[in-house]
Amino acid sequence: MTVAALLLGLVAFIIVLRVLKAQDVATRILSTAQQSILVIADSDIGDDEKEKRIRQASVQLFGSFLAILGISIASLSASGVIVWGGAAAGLYLLDDALRIAIGWPFIIGCSIAAVALWLALDRIGKKPAQSAETQSSEEVPYSPLDKALHTYAFKSPARQRGLGNLESRLYKRRINLDHAARPVFVTSLPRAGTTIMLNTLSQMPEFASATYRHMPFTLSPLLWGGFSGTFRKAGDMTERAHGDGIEVGVDSPEAFEEMLWMAFWAEKYEAQRILPWSAEDQNAEFETFFRTHMAKIVATKSGAQRYISKNNANIARLGYLSKVFPDASIVIPVRNPAAQVASLMRQHTRFTDLHAREPFARQYMEGIGHFEFGGALRPIDFNGAALDPAQAEGPDFWLRNWIGAYEFVLANAGDSAIFVDHDALCADPQSHLPLLAEAIDCATADELLGLSGTFRSPPAAPVLDGASAALVSRANELHHQMCELSLVPIAPHSRLEASA
Repeated sequence: MTVAALLLGLVAFIIVLRVLKAQDVATRILSTAQQSILVIADSDIGDDEKEKRIRQASVQLFGSFLAILGISIASLSASGVIVWGGAAAGLYLLDDALRIAIGWPFIIGCSIAAVALWLALDRIGKKPAQSAETQSSEEVPYSPLDKALHTYAFKSPARQRGLGNLESRLYKRRINLDHAARPVFVTSLPRAGTTIMLNTLSQMPEFASATYRHMPFTLSPLLWGGFSGTFRKAGDMTERAHGDGIEVGVDSPEAFEEMLWMAFWAEKYEAQRILPWSAEDQNAEFETFFRTHMAKIVATKSGAQRYISKNNANIARLGYLSKVFPDASIVIPVRNPAAQVASLMRQHTRFTDLHAREPFARQYMEGIGHFEFGGALRPIDFNGAALDPAQAEGPDFWLRNWIGAYEFVLANAGDSAIFVDHDALCADPQSHLPLLAEAIDCATADELLGLSGTFRSPPAAPVLDGASAALVSRANELHHQMCELSLVPIAPHSRLEASA
């Protein structure tokens, strides 16, 4: 009877906490504290403004602490009334109840029971129909602490560079610059198959890629990756915000390389467009930092010897990359233009809606250099005819972007470029993966071939309603030219023979 009364008191304690929304109050306290830290650390805010904001935060914190104190007293009182009431009714002795309550077996047991009860009430309280706020939180699964940390990291590229340089000194013995040789850059316009290409190749033992574990301090993957390992555990997988069925976890590879380019080439990122690079561009500090960064990424994966990345924006840097890394392989997946444009339009609609509902989602994409969709859309100006993001609702905008991009590719792709027909690869991976392995000099071709089950035959390309016939024709013409340059089974030893 004594134990039953104590457990009933525990239930009362949990219920009062939930009814009075203790979790919401605690979240507000954490969020206010984190925002205060960011204000103090922000060198762009003057001392007077900092003092004003900190005073406001102090008032908010004081109010929240009073609220949490009141909730705690109410919860303990509810529990105490039940336990005391049972003793007053003669069901047990109050001293016996106190002795059991402070014993380790009961403390451990009730802690487990409290967590289980809280989770059970969460599950029971979930509504089948999701509100916009709930949907946003699932699409952008970041706590207030996570958001504050990312905001701090995105705020200053100079801070990221400084941390990266510090890491280079601290981890000098682990950085082997020989592992920056023969890198593989996967690039193309988004929705061309670059993600599945990265996910497949990064599973090879020799390749290492940036992962979610390195976020948000991506320019110091050894320092931050090691630290984040203490609180980020492998195993949990969630679907990424694109809603395309691809699940990611902390050790999943992802396109975070663009943060490095933004940290050194700010002049290329204008308000409405991104300027392409040419072979004549120079930045010795960037080139040294990048080469060291590649070696660091390789050092994060045991046994790896080569760097691999997926960066859609690298499509605007083919000449520059070939000049700086003449031993690189630049893999360019090519997809049917109608299918790709339809997918681009779907993603733009999806992210436009998400960014309107959840501002942090846009901040996150801009922070990591993903300007391809939604409110963050900032097209690369491939041909000097800057596209207007306000016209991105129709297919002609995306067709013009597609045409400009791949005209630029054909004009700037050098010997290091490896074209891959994405649709042919998906339809017949058994034939194409060995050719890809040979083209990039992959040492584990058999293991790569073993991943052929990852690919699925693509559906028929859709018809783009309302699209300009002339633009569709030009896109199909460019697509045909690039497919002729791509790896084909009849010429496994030379992709150049395929275009002869």
